[in-house]
Amino acid sequence: MMTEPRLITPQGQMIVLTQRQYQNVISSLAINATSIMARPSRDEVRILLADIIGKYAHKVSLTQALLEERRKDREREETKIRYHARRS
Repeated sequence: MMTEPRLITPQGQMIVLTQRQYQNVISSLAINATSIMARPSRDEVRILLADIIGKYAHKVSLTQALLEERRKDREREETKIRYHARRS
């Protein structure tokens, strides 16, 4: 006994498909999967790089901000250690 193909929508609604509808959905997914997996062309990569290069220019360096945050964390830890060492 074969079950009917069903499609569940993002809203949670279940739709029973005919065999033909099911085949159309499967072939559509296969086409989309290959296009997603396709490698971008050199021109597409150049456009993407042109869009992101310099995006954060003249702003705070994320690396420097992370290093500063780590320095502050170490200072807090050292303060805690000194505090607990005095209390012992």
